[in-house]
Amino acid sequence: MNKNLFGLIALLFPLSFGFVSCAEDTAMEDPYANWQVRNEHYIDSIADVARANVDGKWEIYRNYKIVNDDMTPGLGGTVVNNPYETPASVNDSVYMKILEPGKEEGLVPLFTDTVSVYYRGKLINGTVFDQNYTGDLNTEVHVPTHFALQAKKTDGGFSDGLIVGWITALQHMKEGQRVELYIPSALGYGTQSQSSIPPNSVLIFDLKLEKVIHPDGIENYSLKVN
Repeated sequence: MNKNLFGLIALLFPLSFGFVSCAEDTAMEDPYANWQVRNEHYIDSIADVARANVDGKWEIYRNYKIVNDDMTPGLGGTVVNNPYETPASVNDSVYMKILEPGKEEGLVPLFTDTVSVYYRGKLINGTVFDQNYTGDLNTEVHVPTHFALQAKKTDGGFSDGLIVGWITALQHMKEGQRVELYIPSALGYGTQSQSSIPPNSVLIFDLKLEKVIHPDGIENYSLKVN
C-alpha cells in the first residue's frame, strides 16, 4: 500500500471520529432540557396573544374553582369582559382559540353533565400524548369519547375526574364547537408526571364538543345559550 493511501486513511480517521462524536452528541441531547422554563415562556406568549385578541377568535376563562367576591365559585369571563383580570395570573386561566363555532341551539354543559368529545393532546414540542382519532378529524368515521365533568363517587371513594383546565373550558363551550385549547401546567397535572407527560407541562388540545349528556332528573339540565 503506497504512502499516499496511508496518508489519506490517516486524514479520514479523525474526521470520521468527529462525525460519530457529533452524531452521539445530537442523539444524547435532551428534548426536555429546561422544560419548566420553556413551558412558562410558552404560556406567557399564548396569554399575550389571547389578551390582544387581534383576530377576535380568542377567549380566556379563569379557573372555575376560583371563588368570586360573594364567595361563590366563578366561571370566569371572556377576554373582552373578565371581571377577575386584575390582571389574573397567567396560570389561573385557560386560553381558547375558536376553530369552529358551536351550533346555534347547542347546549353548554354543566358541572353535573357528561360530555361526548373528540380530542388530540400534545406538548409544546409537538409530541402527541393522547388522542381519540388519528389523521384529520372526520366525525363520520371517528368515534367520540364520553367523559363526566365531575369525579364520580364509588365504593372506594371517588373516580378520577377531568383536569381543571378541561372542566373550565367545557363549561363555556357549545355543542359543535371546536377549539384549540391551551392549559397552563397548574390547571393540568402541575408538578406531577402523567404517563408520557413530563412535570410542568403546558397541555395543548384540539378539542371538539360533540354532545352534552345530562343526568336523569328534571333538576339537571344543561344550559341553552341563545
